Amino acid sequence: MLGAEGEGFTIAMHSLDKGRVSVAAGCTGIIQGCLESVVTYSQERKQFGRPLASFQMILDMIAQISVDADAARLLTWRAADLTERGEPFGTEASKAKYFASEAAVKAANLALSAFGGYGYVDEYPVQKYMRDARVMTLYEGTSQIQKLLIGRAETGISAFL
Repeated sequence: MLGAEGEGFTIAMHSLDKGRVSVAAGCTGIIQGCLESVVTYSQERKQFGRPLASFQMILDMIAQISVDADAARLLTWRAADLTERGEPFGTEASKAKYFASEAAVKAANLALSAFGGYGYVDEYPVQKYMRDARVMTLYEGTSQIQKLLIGRAETGISAFL
């Protein structure tokens, strides 16, 4: 038996919260990978005699991915810091996991757009980022569950019956 009798649910939820921080960290890595791939590709690939990076929409995509990478990283660091200090971190873990997993899907979609048809071939990592990102929205509780947990933390009212 782990813990005292009657504490099983609390222990299980604490383990899920720690897992959410890990998922958020993995998603942050996916976002960073998307950013690095798009930056490199857009600097090297030429269209109409100039690098893709010289097109406004490509720079817009890069900016979106970059900001999301920083935001996911900071949310994850906050949850991890609370964990390390032994303070309550459940809501912060849900926020980090929710944001980072959804941002990873967004980053992978933007990366696919930037790569065009090359985004689907094995030669480039973007196709793998998409598969990896999408499943992250499911691990340790879906994005919808994370929103319910965050909403409950904000209002004190539970949608779970």
